Amino acid sequence: MKHLILRFITVSILMMFTSVLSSAAQLSLDSTTIVRMEQRDIGTEKQNLIPATQFLGIDVRNLPDNNLSLHLYGWGRADLADNSYNDKKADGSLTYAYLHYRFRNPDAGIRAGRLFVREGIINEQIDGISARAALPLGFGVSAFGGANVHTPNLYGESSDGKGDTIYGGRLNYNLKGLFELGVSGLYESRAPALVNYTNGNHRLVGADIWFAPYKVLDLMGNSIYNTETKSFAGHSYLLNIRPVTRLLLSSEFSEYKEKSFLYSWAMFSGAGLNPDERSRITGVRGSYGVTKDLDLSADYKHYSRLSGTADRAGIKLKLSFLDNSVRSGVSYHYLEAEEGFAITGNSSASYHELRSYLMFDGKNYFGAIDLLGLFFKEKIYNQDSALEATLSLGYHLSPELSISGDVTFGKNPQFSDEVKGLVRINYNAILDNKGGKK
Repeated sequence: MKHLILRFITVSILMMFTSVLSSAAQLSLDSTTIVRMEQRDIGTEKQNLIPATQFLGIDVRNLPDNNLSLHLYGWGRADLADNSYNDKKADGSLTYAYLHYRFRNPDAGIRAGRLFVREGIINEQIDGISARAALPLGFGVSAFGGANVHTPNLYGESSDGKGDTIYGGRLNYNLKGLFELGVSGLYESRAPALVNYTNGNHRLVGADIWFAPYKVLDLMGNSIYNTETKSFAGHSYLLNIRPVTRLLLSSEFSEYKEKSFLYSWAMFSGAGLNPDERSRITGVRGSYGVTKDLDLSADYKHYSRLSGTADRAGIKLKLSFLDNSVRSGVSYHYLEAEEGFAITGNSSASYHELRSYLMFDGKNYFGAIDLLGLFFKEKIYNQDSALEATLSLGYHLSPELSISGDVTFGKNPQFSDEVKGLVRINYNAILDNKGGKK
C-alpha cells in the first residue's frame, strides 16, 4: 500500500504541473518557513538549537472538467546546529496528498490518496479512498477504506501498534436544516502483538446529533461505543442559546472512560494511568457584545476524575480599535484543584492565570505583545510562578509575501531564564494558467 501511495503522489504531482499549463487550472500556494533559535545549558553541556522548518501547501483547482482538484500539504525540518529532536538532522512528513472529484450534487464527492476522514465520530488519517453522497428523502451516506498512516515504531518495538487496514462509514438523516442524526463506525484490522506494551483493537461505533429548531438554540454532540470493551468510550455535547442580540450562553458536558477511549493506544499501558479512570467535564460560558468593539465573557468548568476534582473559572475582556486593526484583551482564571488531582506528582495543581495581549495589523507592519503569568498555590521545584512575554513584529513585503519574527522571554520551574526566538516567512498566492497572480 505504501508503494501505491508513493506512485499516486508522483503521478498527482506530474498531473498538477501538466494541468497548470492548461487554460482552466488554478494553482494556490501556501508556504511558511520558520527558523527557531534557542540555547540550552544542560549541566556542563551547552546546546545551540537552530531548526529550520518548511510547511508547504499546494491546491490545484479547475482540472480537466472543473470538478477535479488536487491538494497537497507537508512539512520538512533541517537542524542547522545541534539536533533539536531525536537523532535525525532532518525529518519531514506528508500530511495529506489527494485528488478530489466533486459531482454535480454539491453533497457528493470522492477523494483518493493520503487524507483525513472526519465523519460523525470518525477522525482518522488514511492512505486510501473516501466517498460521500446525498440520498433521496434527506438521507446521506459516506464510506472510506484503506491503510493506516503509520507513525515511527514504539521504543523497543517493530511496530507503532496500529493495524494495517481500516474502513468505516456514516449514515445520516437531515430534516430541512432543523436537525441531523447520524450513525457511524470504523473497523481496524487486528492490532499487532507488542512486547513492552498492551494495546487493543481500534473498533468503534457511535451516534451524533445536530439540533437547531430555532435560531436562538442549537445542540450538537456525539456518543462513542467501543465494541471491544463493550462499553461507552465517551460522550460530548454542547448547547448554545442566544436569548437576546449579542448574548451567547453555552453549556457543555463530556465524559470519557480511559480504558475504552484509549483502548487502542499502545502508550496507554505504559503511561501508568488507571484503567478504571473516568474523566468528566461540565461547564457553562456566557459572552456579551457590549458594542461592536467591546466583548465581555465569563466561563466556569468543573473537572472530575477518580484522583480528585477541580474547578476553573474566569473572565475575559476583548477590545478592538481603528476598524479592528488594533485588538487587545485581558483575562483572569483560577484553577482550584483537590490534593492529588495533578497526575504529575505535584502536591497541588491550583494556580492563578493572568494574560494580556495587544495586536496590530496595518497596511505594511503588523505585530503583537503577549504577556502570560501563572502563579502557583504551592511551589513547584521551589518556584512559585511561571512568567512569559512574547514580542512579535512583521512586515508585508507584498500582498502575498511577509516576514516576521518572535522573541520570547520566560522564567519557570523548568528554566530559571529562558530566551527563544524565531523568524517566519509566509507566502500565499493564487496563480492563473499564465503564472500571473490573482
